[in-house]
Amino acid sequence: MLIDWEKKFETGINRIDEQHKQLVAIINKLHENIIIQKDGSSVNGLLMDLKIYTIDHFTTEEKMLKKYKYPGEDDHIKIHQKFINKISENLYDVNSAPLAQGYQLIEFLKAWLMNHILIHDMEYVTHFKKHHTFLADIQTDIL
Repeated sequence: MLIDWEKKFETGINRIDEQHKQLVAIINKLHENIIIQKDGSSVNGLLMDLKIYTIDHFTTEEKMLKKYKYPGEDDHIKIHQKFINKISENLYDVNSAPLAQGYQLIEFLKAWLMNHILIHDMEYVTHFKKHHTFLADIQTDIL
């Protein structure tokens, strides 16, 4: 397994944490296929799954950024868009040499996700906790 879920990745927002876990699962599946099984045949399908799920996750985050008036909203959204673009680029790149491209991709995905959760996402969580309705919202899971 490439990424083991750890408590330090938890934002305290159930929906976000569950989505992050799913992203980790998809990246781990890519790692399994590329690095362990050395099978590039399903890389594009998994990358498409990652792209679709990531867009869904980013939509959830971006709604929250807007709802709680996160001051770094625009920058956070730009980071999201760059990531989606990178996945899209790799969808084409892996067609010619899925395993060779896959090794670099796996390292990028792992580093990007860890950095994004531990730094960028935790910054908005700190901001959200200052918002007067946030704690009530997460208790009722209406985010």
